[in-house]
Amino acid sequence: MSKRDLHTIKLKAFQQPIRCCNITAIAYGLTALGYPTTIDDIFYVTKLPIDTVLDDGMTLAETYDTGVKYCEDKNLPISVEVEHFDKASMTLDVFTKEIERAVSDENDIHILNFNVDIAHGIKLGGGHFSLLADYDPETQNITIADTNPKRYTRFWKCPAERMYLACIDRDMASDRARGMIVLRKVQSNDQKAQNQEPMLEMVG
Repeated sequence: MSKRDLHTIKLKAFQQPIRCCNITAIAYGLTALGYPTTIDDIFYVTKLPIDTVLDDGMTLAETYDTGVKYCEDKNLPISVEVEHFDKASMTLDVFTKEIERAVSDENDIHILNFNVDIAHGIKLGGGHFSLLADYDPETQNITIADTNPKRYTRFWKCPAERMYLACIDRDMASDRARGMIVLRKVQSNDQKAQNQEPMLEMVG
């Protein structure tokens, strides 16, 4: 039986510097997947201008580009994918099915980009990046591993529908909806063959 993402993430601890939840989320996610990464590592490898990140923040697309560049430059066997939630195909049902699958998959980590006010249901302000840690299909609540535990606590819950609404919120900096980034371990050919063998046996 595979571990849930929550168990893996609990073994790690991150606290974002001011206005740096985006880079922190990438470092947190890669570390949870077994590739220890610090926030400084990402700044150093990608040569991101610190003042631009801290003053202007980063959009979902810019954070995705940074994740891709870091993984490529470090030659990590990690694929990086991005989903903006203004796509017609990204419905609440699709989102719910994806998070239910994702939290039991040891090979990927989902980084959510959302409107804080909507996700928490109170006025807190701004957009934010944090990790999906768990989902309970009975209560339909998701657990978030926050990149800023000093402000929001390390783990907190909210209804999946409310998080979906927080992710389809439009980021004024990019004029696009927010969404999610998926960090996924890339399987070798041997691993792919091993995973396919049971399926082949069942077909036969």
